[in-house]
Amino acid sequence: MGTKEKLICLVLFIFQLMQAQSSKSEEIRFLDFTPVIDGKLDDKLLNLKKKEFNHFFQFDNPAVTPTKVNYLLGYTATHLYLYIEAKADSITYRDRGFINGDGFKLLLAKRQNDSLTDEYYDIVFSPSKDKKYWARKRIWDYNRNQNHGKKLSRETRFEEISHNGKCGFEVLLTWKDAYPYHPWFSNPLGYNLYFAKAIPNNAANGYSVVKDEGIWDEEIPKRNFMPIAFEEPKKVNQPIIVAQLFKRNIQADEPLQLNLITIAKTVLNKTIDVTIQNDSSRIFLDKKIKVSFKNKLQRESIPFDSHNLKPGHYNFLIRSASDTIAPYDFVIFPKFNFDSIRSQITRNPYHLQQGTINTLLFKTNEVQQHFNNLKSYENGKNVLKEYLQFETELNSFLKGGDPYKGIAKPYRRAFQSKYDATFQPYTIKLPQDYNPEKKYPLLVFLHGSGQDEQTVLSQARSGGNFIEIAPFARDRYNCYDSESSQNDIMEAIEDVVLHFSGDKSKIVIAGFSMGGYGALRTYYQHPELYKGVAVFAGHPDLANEWLGTGHPNFLEDQFLVPFLKTPVFVYHGKKDGALPVSVAEKLIQKLNSNGVPVIRRIIEDKTHEYPDAETNKIYFEWLTKITEK
Repeated sequence: MGTKEKLICLVLFIFQLMQAQSSKSEEIRFLDFTPVIDGKLDDKLLNLKKKEFNHFFQFDNPAVTPTKVNYLLGYTATHLYLYIEAKADSITYRDRGFINGDGFKLLLAKRQNDSLTDEYYDIVFSPSKDKKYWARKRIWDYNRNQNHGKKLSRETRFEEISHNGKCGFEVLLTWKDAYPYHPWFSNPLGYNLYFAKAIPNNAANGYSVVKDEGIWDEEIPKRNFMPIAFEEPKKVNQPIIVAQLFKRNIQADEPLQLNLITIAKTVLNKTIDVTIQNDSSRIFLDKKIKVSFKNKLQRESIPFDSHNLKPGHYNFLIRSASDTIAPYDFVIFPKFNFDSIRSQITRNPYHLQQGTINTLLFKTNEVQQHFNNLKSYENGKNVLKEYLQFETELNSFLKGGDPYKGIAKPYRRAFQSKYDATFQPYTIKLPQDYNPEKKYPLLVFLHGSGQDEQTVLSQARSGGNFIEIAPFARDRYNCYDSESSQNDIMEAIEDVVLHFSGDKSKIVIAGFSMGGYGALRTYYQHPELYKGVAVFAGHPDLANEWLGTGHPNFLEDQFLVPFLKTPVFVYHGKKDGALPVSVAEKLIQKLNSNGVPVIRRIIEDKTHEYPDAETNKIYFEWLTKITEK
């Protein structure tokens, strides 16, 4: 072997060694006591090894000396313990401190075949003087759902404190909030930590254990992590029993399986009570089970017959004496035949309008996809609810009725795209006194990033005299800049005008956050179609920031030419930590200098959120005025 080949082999060996070292699992210590959560490190925890953050991110911030930040982890049978310590005199309180400082993100992940995973919890913690602050402790992202909507339970505790030149951040996360990631059931696991440290001028530097673009970019399909293992208990002071259902969603006649893990100081036997009941508290099973304990972890699986349980939602309770060990819910689904359902719809024996057929076919596909995508550990309750609602609509249709006729609250419809024949959804809300003989102006409202359109119209988006629609537009992160997004918006409008009394000469385009840029972008595509544009907490150059160069920048004069004399409404919160208020101010200045009439609403105490009541009042009046012409 020559010198060159030897060198290549040496480099490969070193690389493989580094890979092996980087993938080696950290072991998390078992704690046989529950830490006090007050922001300070308990004396009992001083022997735990403090770990350093491996990566520092300065971003585009001025150069500063990195803050000394470390952390430690431990766990109990019921909780994960996390302590972060930063060398600083005080804590900075900001909106979404987990990005804007001071605050942090915790990623708990299921380890898959490689170093990346799409099964995880991304949990955020933002110090706040108001303990009820919405983003104080929250699941920000779950398995790429980005719903930003689930608060952590009261059993998860978070406190912060500054003392003696240090800032301490302490979390006790119940394993129930990160189901099924209990370390005794779900090894192998992985984690990542990202700590945002505030610096002057509303900026923040970042520190992470593992480098992962998904910390900032919600479009990243998989997340990176550090492998971890959990030390098995060597001794416990009290008997411990933990339980999980093997599957939380099954189909009719499929058996249930309960998995138990026990440990005690000495060998002993106990009896536990297992109860299955429905939401009306009707009991279908009430059984006593003997469980043995030893001075090391014992695992046992117990099957249960589900033949007498009809499709529906159930609660599975495991109790020991007066204590509830594990309250889990699960769902039994009927045995579906989606192809048969589609055939029944397309036959359309009562010749109902095509919009109804398209909507039912879309919902059939949607229920099937959601059912097929269910993980075994997910209860499937929302999918069952979705199916039961769809079943009601389907049965109405099969009897000759239009299930969507006369609905005043927001609901989801679909059209079949003429470009690729797919069924695409949009949400519609009709005026309370809707009369098909009367023409109504049309408001098109675009949703923000990481979401779909289904909740957009749950609040008033007009004064009540408009037909309101929110297209999904096949977009979660692409700023409505793609051809498919723009086509879907146009086709949603056409579908509404075809099936409802929408006045195509009186349309306004609006949007929130990413949808704010989308409103500008959509107007730019078809300025002849819209009477006005409303931008709520938007960014006029978002597509170039997120997607790279080559997209319209509405801070440049060339892209504002179509807006001449078109009314624009701009709202922004001055404390917006997601999209800075400065860009909204620049947009207003640019619009004014180009002769565009602008209503300006910059609200002092608002963050990245929908408008205050006074702004809405002014906005509704603006909508009415510009569509009366």
